Amino acid sequence: MRFIVRGGPDPVAGADRTMLAAMGMPAGGVLRVGSTAVLVRPRKTAEPSALLLGPVALANAGVGVGDSVEASRAILATAEQVILIGESLPLPASRLVKALQGRPVSSGDTLIVDSQHVEGDGPIELDVESVNPASSGLIGPGTAFIPSAAANSSKPPDEAPAQPTPSDATVKALLTGLENELDVLSGWLSLLTSPSDLPKTWGLPTVAGIILEAPSGVGKLELVRTAADNAGATMREVDLDLVFKPDRLLDLLERAVKDTAAPGVVFVDRLEAVMGEEGLVAFKSQVGAILRWFIDAISEKPGLACVLGVAATRHLGGGLAKSPLLPRTLRIPPPDLQRRELLFQTGLQRVPTGRVDYAGLAARSAGFSGTDIMAAIVQASAMVARTGNEVTHELLLDAIGDTEPSLGTVPMGEMPSYGFDKVANLTDVKQRLTEAVIWPMTQPERFETMGIDPPKGILLYGPPGTGKTFVIRALANESGAAFFPVKGAELLDKYVGESERGVREVFERAKTTAPSIIFFDELDALAPVRGSSTTSVTDSVVAAMLTELDGVGSRGNVVVIGATNRRDLIDPALLRAGRFEVHIKLGLPGQDGRRALLGITDVPFTDEVDLDDLAAKTEGFSFADLTGLLREAALDVLRSGTEDLAVGWPQLDAAIERFRSQSLDQRS
Repeated sequence: MRFIVRGGPDPVAGADRTMLAAMGMPAGGVLRVGSTAVLVRPRKTAEPSALLLGPVALANAGVGVGDSVEASRAILATAEQVILIGESLPLPASRLVKALQGRPVSSGDTLIVDSQHVEGDGPIELDVESVNPASSGLIGPGTAFIPSAAANSSKPPDEAPAQPTPSDATVKALLTGLENELDVLSGWLSLLTSPSDLPKTWGLPTVAGIILEAPSGVGKLELVRTAADNAGATMREVDLDLVFKPDRLLDLLERAVKDTAAPGVVFVDRLEAVMGEEGLVAFKSQVGAILRWFIDAISEKPGLACVLGVAATRHLGGGLAKSPLLPRTLRIPPPDLQRRELLFQTGLQRVPTGRVDYAGLAARSAGFSGTDIMAAIVQASAMVARTGNEVTHELLLDAIGDTEPSLGTVPMGEMPSYGFDKVANLTDVKQRLTEAVIWPMTQPERFETMGIDPPKGILLYGPPGTGKTFVIRALANESGAAFFPVKGAELLDKYVGESERGVREVFERAKTTAPSIIFFDELDALAPVRGSSTTSVTDSVVAAMLTELDGVGSRGNVVVIGATNRRDLIDPALLRAGRFEVHIKLGLPGQDGRRALLGITDVPFTDEVDLDDLAAKTEGFSFADLTGLLREAALDVLRSGTEDLAVGWPQLDAAIERFRSQSLDQRS
């Protein structure tokens, strides 16, 4: 179509809406003009055939004001490389991508990076030598900016196979396992930014965009960028990190609405920074009003859509979270066991590695985000970069241990320092726990083959001191799962008046860091038979626990274990199948069990002490009693001041006598 060139703004050109509609892009798009391509959007013009071009666009196109030019619609792919004339880049490549995201670029163009993205006095001018693989393309998240000095010194393209840029590889890794979410978001953005204004054409309700709920580090930005690319739209990110007043927020959002050309997507992430409990609390009403104005403004502009990223929708308040202009909330959960395994596989795809147990890495990285996993991979790679060796499984485990999880403020639980090797005897108990907890995490296919679901609830019961808590802590270490120990009495004390919420929060934290183990010690104190307590608090707690235990489908890879000295005091509803269904009894240890504990203790003995005799002499002792006895005997040695620090029969006999006397006193 032929236009008359008139003076206008940079970097987005303007044209009459009717003329653009006749070209199949009523909301704007990309025009091929002369030797360049420009973004164009509808504007009021003095004459229908006018094309408004700014000074930079005029120079790039090689045309002048008043010229009659032929302009055609252009469909551009993402540029893989943009070669800039010069010895080095004026800004880091990542900042150039962020500043120029969504702009069309052609070989021979001049690009302007405005002062908003530059530390200094004014904008930066970039001269483009060439664009690969085609002569024109859109600047996207995978575009690599390369100075011509470096590009010209490298091998020609036909001498070396093309490789994905590092940013492409990172995006691919972070989006691993999010294929469904990407399809959903791409569909929404395709609908809302369609050049033919499909919502209006099809008579659909007015919609501004979508809410994206996800913790940090799971790939929100990469997901939105890729979905926008899939929809053929440009993406503009609004950074809230330096927003401390409502005025600044309003300024950023106004500029985003004004300067984002259709088809376009405005991504506002980390809204909890301005609306959460630690946000602009003093200005909460103003911030809410600004955001409501923003989604209204987006909804009024055809071809524009917004994506609001937030850690949890509760930060948005009811007015925004339930707005009809934001009818859909897309939730991205933290990476579960399966997705963490996929993330390691994808992230290590091009890294030279030896034998790697991906399932084991996934089990050891409970609570890691996609960014955390990539950081661990980089850490392990750095250890071999100078040596040329392969990245090993052990190096990756060390890197995981050195990486700080960054899932917001979600507690990671405890990780006990000892495993089953420190658990004396209890062979049958350890085997049953392995089958019920570790196998479902590491070998889920075995259960699928048999057509059964693994148990989700386990109850350990027996006299005090028999090792119930000790063996469960060792189990947590063996499984690599995040461990959340909860004492029943402590939970009730801590959450007086809101104990049900306390139960829900424990399960929520465990789901976030799955695979995980929730261990309720003293379960009889937390969930006694309903109606037996003088307060209604425990009845409410039992109801809350039943609700959580029944949510098997949504609970994910979370195992719930309880321990009690009195199984008969626990509400029967908790003990049926599907809840605490596996019951394992730990009785007082026999002589073999006591001998096994004496064999792994760190307490030194004199040569005269026969451990078999000691095991026989301690009949009726629990593991806790035996541990206490050894402690008492060792303290006697320390009190004596002797140089030979070893426990002998005199100290052991005295300690045994004291423990038996205490038992008699307790019975009387």
